[in-house]
Amino acid sequence: MQAHWEEAPSLPQEQEESLADSLSAFSEFGLQLLRQLRDYFPATNSTAVHRLELLLKCLGKLQLFQPSFEICPFESELNMDIAAALKRGNREWYDRILNDKSPREQPGPQRLPGLVVLADAVYDDLQFCYSVYASLFHSILNVDVFTLTFRQLERLVAEEAWVLTEELSPKMTLEVASGLFELYLTLADLQRFWDSIPGRDSRSLALAGIHAPFLPAVKLWFQVLRDQAKWRLQGAVDMDTLEPVDASSRHSSSAATAGLCLSHIQELWVRLAWPDPAQAQGLGTQLGQDVCEATLFYTELLRKKVDTQPGAAGEAVSEALCVVLNNVELVRKAAGQALKGLAWPEGATGPEGVLPRPLLSCTQALDDDLQREAHTVTAHLTSKMVGDIRKYVQHISLSPDSIQNDEAVAPLMKYLDEKLALLNASLVKGNLSRVLEALWELLLQAILQALGANRDVSADFYSRFHFTLEALVSFFHAEGQGLPLESLRDGSYKRLKEELRLHKCSTRECIEQFYLDKLKQRTLEQNRFGRLSVRCHYEAAEQRLAVEVLHAADLLPLDANGLSDPFVIVELGPPHLFPLVRSQRTQVKTRTLHPVYDELFYFSVPAEACRRRAACVLFTVMDHDWLSTNDFAGEAALGLGGVTGVARPQ
Repeated sequence: MQAHWEEAPSLPQEQEESLADSLSAFSEFGLQLLRQLRDYFPATNSTAVHRLELLLKCLGKLQLFQPSFEICPFESELNMDIAAALKRGNREWYDRILNDKSPREQPGPQRLPGLVVLADAVYDDLQFCYSVYASLFHSILNVDVFTLTFRQLERLVAEEAWVLTEELSPKMTLEVASGLFELYLTLADLQRFWDSIPGRDSRSLALAGIHAPFLPAVKLWFQVLRDQAKWRLQGAVDMDTLEPVDASSRHSSSAATAGLCLSHIQELWVRLAWPDPAQAQGLGTQLGQDVCEATLFYTELLRKKVDTQPGAAGEAVSEALCVVLNNVELVRKAAGQALKGLAWPEGATGPEGVLPRPLLSCTQALDDDLQREAHTVTAHLTSKMVGDIRKYVQHISLSPDSIQNDEAVAPLMKYLDEKLALLNASLVKGNLSRVLEALWELLLQAILQALGANRDVSADFYSRFHFTLEALVSFFHAEGQGLPLESLRDGSYKRLKEELRLHKCSTRECIEQFYLDKLKQRTLEQNRFGRLSVRCHYEAAEQRLAVEVLHAADLLPLDANGLSDPFVIVELGPPHLFPLVRSQRTQVKTRTLHPVYDELFYFSVPAEACRRRAACVLFTVMDHDWLSTNDFAGEAALGLGGVTGVARPQ
């Protein structure tokens, strides 16, 4: 037709009228089809969509004939007719669903479920309109079908929502709150869908501000959500056998359910997208507290479950306890992730990536609680090994000196190797480290107890335990695959190492250690016993040590009058280094806490003795009492190794 029209653009009037009638009838038929767009051309049917494309092209061709007709077949612009047909079709489709699902004559509580269905249908329809119809109408007829449809349907849904929320507000129940929450989620999705399209602003929409009447329902529904989560967790733990769900997992089925529950809460919060920052902070904080409560509820259920597990008490390494420990770790991570996802987008004053303070407090408190729970389960797990470990440590202590150290330690190492192989196969890495730390502390305490129970034994006894300790350090470090050396050689290890070292020492070495400990005195800033000023040097020509006691300050008041009668005893130590040297003392200064002495004392000693390990001058401040024994007021030590004339020329 187009080709013939271009060859003979003018027709006799009768033919032109006939053609105009035909084209007009065809356009009316096409517009009638567009009014029922969803029925005749469903977006899910590719064949129907292709037919729609052909129809739109035909309607587009009709516009080529319109300027040449003396008798116009179209009452108005075709694009305007198409827009009017689409609007009419939208309204008819909307009213059909509204009357079917949520008739206005019904009471509000009965209408609510139907309105939720209607809102969902509108959202799905707009999705199809944007993804399928919009490109066809725009490319062929230059008609913005999506904007036309969205604004019309959004306004209609908003009108129903405003009216219904006003009617239901005084009748708020848990059931109503659940329905309103579901309705709001769909309305929020509608708004976000509009925002996601470049160049569009939701502030002009009829749904702008629709969140306000839904706030009471959302708060009430959060209670429903919390109770539903607890109910799901209770059911999951009841059905849980505390066995790994499959060969590749080390947690049980209830942990997976708990993780899904927490993830679901986070997803709902993202969908909620509450626009008011102040209200969002309150809602987010409440939801965060509910997440923490549900998580702790789950761990409590787990603990009760494992306590009732048959056969758990007789096993050295309980698989059920390992699974529980893995479950706690999995839920700890899931809860932390969920709480991070509850951060409200606006109104938080902290830097980007930092949680708002209320959520940060929730996160830290929950992490602390779950860490304590993990330590409790760990202690329960390792407590089953206490008896065996003590038995093997006792075997080491009772082994005769004729047996080699590695033979004496072998049973303990074999036992640990077997149990840690089981733990390695049953625990995730973080929990394995936690159990290794607890087991390490348990071993150290068992060795300390063995040392305390054995007195007056040979030096070989302590050498054997020193060998045992170093062998255990190497075993638990596992060439960098186990615990770090810094943590292994800290805490109880230092105490045990020092005790073993002292037991290997001679009597004189122990005495020297006693004086070395005295040299580790507090700094002046940390000392509440006062200060003593002295001057000390060695006179090589006379081979004597000169010690001058100058004065003291801020001594302790030890008399009833709030003062003291202080004097200072000066002596050299250790005694075996200076066997012929006697102690000397200053005069007594009465009724003062700040005595001035200015007394010089000489000790005839060789310089070599002053350079020996632990050689020192010991100053003891005493309070003189006339009718009873003198009172100790404090002491200080000065190492002789750094004194002028001893360490270097005078």
